[in-house]
Amino acid sequence: MKEISFDIKIGQKTLSFSSKTGGLIVNGKEYLALADGVLVYDKTKSVRANQVICQLSTNTSTLIPALRILGLAYNPYFDKRKVLESQNDITFYWQPSRLAAFYNRFSTDRVEPEKREPIIEKAVNFLIESARKGENFLPSELLKRIKEPCKLLGFYQGFPIFDGMKGMPKLLCRLGIHISPDNIMISTPLDKYTKDVEELALLIEKRTKIKRIRKKNRIRFEKREEILKELGIDS
Repeated sequence: MKEISFDIKIGQKTLSFSSKTGGLIVNGKEYLALADGVLVYDKTKSVRANQVICQLSTNTSTLIPALRILGLAYNPYFDKRKVLESQNDITFYWQPSRLAAFYNRFSTDRVEPEKREPIIEKAVNFLIESARKGENFLPSELLKRIKEPCKLLGFYQGFPIFDGMKGMPKLLCRLGIHISPDNIMISTPLDKYTKDVEELALLIEKRTKIKRIRKKNRIRFEKREEILKELGIDS
């Protein structure tokens, strides 16, 4: 896959975005959220730099620590522990929140990688401007897409396969396989199904020889023809 990258200059600081990382790269070191559940936010607590390379998305799991590393202010709401831990506990989104309102406006989840730059630029500007606003800088909202119908594509080893562009199956399904524009993810919103996610991902890795990227309660694969074929899904 061809790399997609661009820079945002903020004074003397440079916030770069690249499709070649799923986390942050600072001073040549990559920081990722892995299966241990330790957040990129916590891994980079004492890191400071004038340039950061960030994953190609508006996910606050990397955007917020990237801004902090650069010494750029943002609304303190994003430092609240409950908000941060939503990255590992997506049941957070079963209730209205300002974080959900942010994603209602700036999500890149369903946007092709090559079309994300203007959305990311708007999100970064919004986060920086939010530093000057009070606690009510956004209303509390439910994720809009949680009410959209999901699209079932089939089953694999008894587990449902969903179109990641339709509805919010990652929040609504206890365990599912999700096909998105740039990845294939196996995930659960509930800790008790973590072992099932691991076992299913390991089976796919063994059969396709494609390495998985492990995070808490979710495992991501690069979207490849070999995996789609294994799942019985037309590309």
